[in-house]
Amino acid sequence: MDVQESLAADWLASQPGQPLILVGQIRDYGDSMLAEQFPRAVVGKLGQRTGAGHRGPLLVAWPNLAHLAQLQHLDSAEAICVIEGVGVLQAPWLRAQRAIDLATGVRLEPKADIVPPVVAVAVRSLIPMLNGLSSSRDKPTVVDAFCHLKASGYGLDPTAVYEFALHVGADGGEASLMYEVATKLRAGHNFRRSQRLRADIVRHWEKDAAAHGGRN
Repeated sequence: MDVQESLAADWLASQPGQPLILVGQIRDYGDSMLAEQFPRAVVGKLGQRTGAGHRGPLLVAWPNLAHLAQLQHLDSAEAICVIEGVGVLQAPWLRAQRAIDLATGVRLEPKADIVPPVVAVAVRSLIPMLNGLSSSRDKPTVVDAFCHLKASGYGLDPTAVYEFALHVGADGGEASLMYEVATKLRAGHNFRRSQRLRADIVRHWEKDAAAHGGRN
Protein backbone atom coordinates (compact mmCIF):
# COMPACT_ATOMS: atom_id res chain seq x y z
CA MET A 1 0.00 0.00 0.00
CA ASP A 2 1.19 3.53 -0.77
CA VAL A 3 2.58 5.29 2.32
CA GLN A 4 -0.06 8.02 2.21
CA GLU A 5 -2.82 5.46 1.70
CA SER A 6 -1.52 3.42 4.63
CA LEU A 7 -1.40 6.44 6.96
CA ALA A 8 -4.86 7.54 5.84
CA ALA A 9 -6.26 4.04 6.32
CA ASP A 10 -4.89 3.87 9.87
CA TRP A 11 -6.35 7.31 10.58
CA LEU A 12 -9.77 6.38 9.24
CA ALA A 13 -9.83 3.10 11.16
CA SER A 14 -9.10 4.97 14.40
CA GLN A 15 -11.92 7.50 13.99
CA PRO A 16 -15.33 7.05 15.65
CA GLY A 17 -18.49 7.41 13.63
CA GLN A 18 -19.59 6.42 10.14
CA PRO A 19 -16.78 7.10 7.66
CA LEU A 20 -17.21 8.59 4.21
CA ILE A 21 -14.58 8.31 1.48
CA LEU A 22 -14.62 10.86 -1.33
CA VAL A 23 -12.47 10.39 -4.42
CA GLY A 24 -11.77 12.31 -7.59
CA GLN A 25 -12.45 9.26 -9.74
CA ILE A 26 -14.25 6.12 -8.54
CA ARG A 27 -11.95 3.93 -10.65
CA ASP A 28 -8.94 5.27 -8.74
CA TYR A 29 -10.48 4.02 -5.52
CA GLY A 30 -11.23 0.62 -7.02
CA ASP A 31 -7.59 0.27 -8.02
CA SER A 32 -6.31 1.24 -4.56
CA MET A 33 -5.69 -0.81 -1.45
CA LEU A 34 -8.25 1.31 0.38
CA ALA A 35 -11.03 -0.58 -1.39
CA GLU A 36 -9.77 -3.83 0.13
CA GLN A 37 -9.37 -2.39 3.60
CA PHE A 38 -12.76 -0.64 3.69
CA PRO A 39 -15.07 -2.83 1.58
CA ARG A 40 -18.21 -1.58 3.34
CA ALA A 41 -17.35 2.10 3.46
CA VAL A 42 -19.60 4.61 1.73
CA VAL A 43 -17.67 5.95 -1.25
CA GLY A 44 -18.63 8.97 -3.32
CA LYS A 45 -17.18 11.06 -6.10
CA LEU A 46 -16.01 14.53 -5.20
CA GLY A 47 -18.41 17.16 -6.47
CA GLN A 48 -20.05 20.46 -5.63
CA ARG A 49 -22.40 19.03 -2.99
CA THR A 50 -20.76 15.70 -2.20
CA GLY A 51 -20.30 15.16 1.51
CA ALA A 52 -22.48 18.08 2.56
CA GLY A 53 -24.03 17.33 5.93
CA HIS A 54 -21.78 14.35 6.69
CA ARG A 55 -20.91 14.38 10.39
CA GLY A 56 -18.47 11.50 10.68
CA PRO A 57 -14.83 11.22 9.62
CA LEU A 58 -14.14 12.09 6.01
CA LEU A 59 -11.29 10.72 3.90
CA VAL A 60 -10.64 12.67 0.70
CA ALA A 61 -8.43 10.86 -1.77
CA TRP A 62 -6.52 12.44 -4.67
CA PRO A 63 -8.39 15.76 -5.00
CA ASN A 64 -7.66 18.33 -7.69
CA LEU A 65 -7.71 22.11 -7.28
CA ALA A 66 -11.48 22.41 -7.73
CA HIS A 67 -12.05 19.67 -5.15
CA LEU A 68 -9.85 21.47 -2.64
CA ALA A 69 -12.01 24.56 -3.04
CA GLN A 70 -15.10 22.51 -2.25
CA LEU A 71 -13.60 21.00 0.91
CA GLN A 72 -13.69 24.34 2.68
CA HIS A 73 -17.48 24.14 2.71
CA LEU A 74 -17.68 20.74 4.43
CA ASP A 75 -17.92 22.21 7.91
CA SER A 76 -20.11 19.44 9.33
CA ALA A 77 -17.46 16.69 9.13
CA GLU A 78 -15.86 15.94 12.49
CA ALA A 79 -12.44 15.36 10.93
CA ILE A 80 -11.02 15.37 7.40
CA CYS A 81 -7.97 13.54 6.08
CA VAL A 82 -6.59 14.27 2.61
CA ILE A 83 -4.47 11.95 0.49
CA GLU A 84 -2.60 14.34 -1.77
CA GLY A 85 -3.22 14.14 -5.48
CA VAL A 86 -1.14 15.65 -8.24
CA GLY A 87 -1.09 19.43 -8.09
CA VAL A 88 1.31 22.21 -7.22
CA LEU A 89 -1.26 23.91 -4.99
CA GLN A 90 -1.99 21.10 -2.56
CA ALA A 91 0.97 21.85 -0.29
CA PRO A 92 0.05 25.54 0.11
CA TRP A 93 -3.61 24.58 0.57
CA LEU A 94 -2.70 22.16 3.36
CA ARG A 95 -0.51 24.80 5.02
CA ALA A 96 -3.31 27.34 4.84
CA GLN A 97 -5.62 24.86 6.61
CA ARG A 98 -2.93 24.22 9.25
CA ALA A 99 -3.28 20.51 8.55
CA ILE A 100 -1.39 17.88 10.54
CA ASP A 101 1.12 15.74 8.64
CA LEU A 102 0.22 12.19 9.67
CA ALA A 103 3.74 10.98 8.91
CA THR A 104 5.39 13.37 11.38
CA GLY A 105 2.58 14.60 13.62
CA VAL A 106 3.67 18.16 12.86
CA ARG A 107 1.04 20.83 12.25
CA LEU A 108 1.74 22.68 9.01
CA GLU A 109 1.86 26.46 9.20
CA PRO A 110 1.29 29.04 6.46
CA LYS A 111 4.47 30.67 5.22
CA ALA A 112 4.99 34.18 6.54
CA ASP A 113 5.59 37.15 4.26
CA ILE A 114 5.17 35.15 1.06
CA VAL A 115 3.87 38.14 -0.90
CA PRO A 116 5.10 41.76 -0.92
CA PRO A 117 3.28 44.00 1.60
CA VAL A 118 1.48 45.99 -1.10
CA VAL A 119 0.27 42.78 -2.75
CA ALA A 120 -0.86 41.57 0.68
CA VAL A 121 -2.94 44.73 1.16
CA ALA A 122 -4.42 44.33 -2.31
CA VAL A 123 -5.41 40.71 -1.73
CA ARG A 124 -6.94 41.51 1.65
CA SER A 125 -8.95 44.36 0.14
CA LEU A 126 -10.21 42.17 -2.71
CA ILE A 127 -11.71 39.44 -0.55
CA PRO A 128 -14.70 41.47 0.74
CA MET A 129 -15.48 42.45 -2.87
CA LEU A 130 -15.71 38.87 -4.10
CA ASN A 131 -18.52 36.36 -3.95
CA GLY A 132 -16.79 33.16 -5.00
CA LEU A 133 -17.01 31.93 -8.59
CA SER A 134 -20.78 32.44 -8.54
CA SER A 135 -20.41 36.14 -9.30
CA SER A 136 -19.69 37.41 -12.80
CA ARG A 137 -18.07 40.47 -11.23
CA ASP A 138 -15.33 38.53 -9.48
CA LYS A 139 -12.96 37.89 -12.37
CA PRO A 140 -13.04 41.45 -13.79
CA THR A 141 -12.34 42.80 -10.30
CA VAL A 142 -9.34 40.51 -9.76
CA VAL A 143 -8.07 41.18 -13.28
CA ASP A 144 -8.25 44.93 -12.77
CA ALA A 145 -6.50 44.75 -9.39
CA PHE A 146 -3.69 42.50 -10.58
CA CYS A 147 -3.17 44.49 -13.78
CA HIS A 148 -2.79 47.63 -11.66
CA LEU A 149 -0.21 45.84 -9.51
CA LYS A 150 1.73 44.52 -12.49
CA ALA A 151 1.75 47.92 -14.18
CA SER A 152 3.20 49.41 -10.99
CA GLY A 153 6.03 46.89 -10.95
CA TYR A 154 4.77 44.49 -8.29
CA GLY A 155 5.47 40.82 -8.92
CA LEU A 156 2.65 38.32 -8.54
CA ASP A 157 3.81 34.82 -7.70
CA PRO A 158 0.66 32.76 -8.43
CA THR A 159 1.27 30.08 -5.81
CA ALA A 160 2.17 32.62 -3.12
CA VAL A 161 -0.91 34.70 -3.93
CA TYR A 162 -3.08 31.58 -3.69
CA GLU A 163 -1.68 30.55 -0.31
CA PHE A 164 -1.83 34.04 1.15
CA ALA A 165 -5.42 34.52 -0.05
CA LEU A 166 -6.51 31.31 1.67
CA HIS A 167 -4.62 32.28 4.81
CA VAL A 168 -6.39 35.64 5.12
CA GLY A 169 -9.90 34.38 4.52
CA ALA A 170 -10.57 33.84 0.82
CA ASP A 171 -12.60 30.76 0.03
CA GLY A 172 -11.17 28.14 -2.29
CA GLY A 173 -12.89 29.46 -5.39
CA GLU A 174 -11.70 33.01 -4.79
CA ALA A 175 -8.12 31.91 -4.15
CA SER A 176 -8.20 29.72 -7.27
CA LEU A 177 -9.41 32.67 -9.33
CA MET A 178 -6.53 34.82 -8.07
CA TYR A 179 -4.12 32.02 -8.93
CA GLU A 180 -5.57 31.74 -12.44
CA VAL A 181 -5.32 35.47 -13.15
CA ALA A 182 -1.81 35.77 -11.69
CA THR A 183 -0.65 32.78 -13.73
CA LYS A 184 -1.96 34.25 -16.98
CA LEU A 185 -0.43 37.65 -16.25
CA ARG A 186 2.94 36.05 -15.56
CA ALA A 187 2.68 34.26 -18.92
CA GLY A 188 2.10 37.58 -20.69
CA HIS A 189 -1.64 37.29 -21.24
CA ASN A 190 -3.38 40.57 -22.09
CA PHE A 191 -6.72 40.85 -20.32
CA ARG A 192 -9.58 43.06 -21.39
CA ARG A 193 -9.91 45.56 -18.56
CA SER A 194 -13.24 46.57 -17.01
CA GLN A 195 -11.92 49.41 -14.83
CA ARG A 196 -13.56 48.10 -11.68
CA LEU A 197 -11.15 49.95 -9.41
CA ARG A 198 -10.05 53.57 -9.12
CA ALA A 199 -7.04 54.58 -11.19
CA ASP A 200 -4.90 55.41 -8.15
CA ILE A 201 -5.72 52.22 -6.25
CA VAL A 202 -2.09 51.08 -6.03
CA ARG A 203 -1.10 54.36 -4.37
CA HIS A 204 -3.85 53.73 -1.83
CA TRP A 205 -2.55 50.19 -1.20
CA GLU A 206 1.00 51.51 -0.84
CA LYS A 207 -0.08 54.01 1.80
CA ASP A 208 -1.95 51.30 3.67
CA ALA A 209 1.08 48.99 3.57
CA ALA A 210 3.36 51.78 4.79
CA ALA A 211 0.96 52.57 7.63
CA HIS A 212 1.32 48.99 8.84
CA GLY A 213 5.10 49.12 8.72
CA GLY A 214 5.36 46.87 5.68
CA ARG A 215 3.99 43.87 7.58
CA ASN A 216 1.59 41.41 6.00
